Amino acid sequence: MNDMKIGILTFHRASNYGTVLQAQATVIALQQMGVNAEIIDYRPEYNEKTLRVRKLSQARTIKTALSVLLNRFIYGKQIVKRLQNFQEYIDTLKVSRQAVYTEKDVCEITQDYDIILSGSDQLWNERITGEDMTYFFPFEHPYKISYASSFGVSEISENRKKEIEPLLSSFRYLSVREKTAQTMLEQFLQQSKGEVACVIDPTLLVNKRTWRDQASNSFTPPKGGYILTYYMIETPILRAITDELRKKTGLPVINLKPSKRQILLHEGLNMMWAGPREFLSCYAGAKYVVTNSFHGTAFAINFEVPMYVAPLPFSMAGEVNSRLIDILNRYGLKNRWISELDDVKHLSNAFNLDMLRQKKEQQYEESIQYLKTALGM
Repeated sequence: MNDMKIGILTFHRASNYGTVLQAQATVIALQQMGVNAEIIDYRPEYNEKTLRVRKLSQARTIKTALSVLLNRFIYGKQIVKRLQNFQEYIDTLKVSRQAVYTEKDVCEITQDYDIILSGSDQLWNERITGEDMTYFFPFEHPYKISYASSFGVSEISENRKKEIEPLLSSFRYLSVREKTAQTMLEQFLQQSKGEVACVIDPTLLVNKRTWRDQASNSFTPPKGGYILTYYMIETPILRAITDELRKKTGLPVINLKPSKRQILLHEGLNMMWAGPREFLSCYAGAKYVVTNSFHGTAFAINFEVPMYVAPLPFSMAGEVNSRLIDILNRYGLKNRWISELDDVKHLSNAFNLDMLRQKKEQQYEESIQYLKTALGM
């Protein structure tokens, strides 16, 4: 296996904690299996633009211009520092010597690898990638597999199915992150039940000790613990949970992705500037996590921190919420889902650590076994 070389095609360059850390995790997990693996340094513009500060001159509408100005006023230099921290971490990823920018370039560079792997993250979500089909490997290669790839939605159009069916049929092994995607693929690819594996996010293939080693040495969170919030968008339920926990425990609050309201009202320690290493530091010392993020939940599970997870309210909420419910159910944490304001008055303290560890071990073994099979080990 040491002679075999694997190329990973994934999202790895974006100012998003989950995106960058899942890319790192996939490399670490494969290396721990004794495999020579690296990320194909594919740089599509829809990811690259997230690593640049938005300029006022690029705003095409008055609404966008006002948003840019408001962000500058509220966040100031924190945005610049955040992007610098992300870039510094991205620079540590093990990537191909050559950066590539087009599907044609990716096709050429994949010929250097014995196996090419698509995953994880929402690589197959056309709302993110648009017309870019590169993550489906629309070219010849003798050995294609996927790991924990996600569509980001539970249903796709018939036209989309016709478009991707021949591409996915050329994969030797298929695995996805969500059960909804597993069911969908088995149906339209006409695969037998179980032929498409449902595996855990790669961040959960890496233990918390290894993640602690990746954490920031320059940032030390408050001693004695704290409530960590990581909101994709602030909602009344999340705010109520955080307030309730603060009253009950007396613990301080750290906000990983503070809302404009939290910054203006100086609520808690606001860390808009935090990069992936600071993210890991915050999780390592937290007593509680309050979130509506998938990876926010995944890292709470990994670090074994009691979490309270609330739904998202907007149009995409159904899909995102199903991912949150799926990961909580998978780890026996159904009681950590708080979907109504009335539920906040009765927050459950029940957190069965022994059962969580059993579930973690079981899910880990099943996902590693898939990788061993897919890699011919």
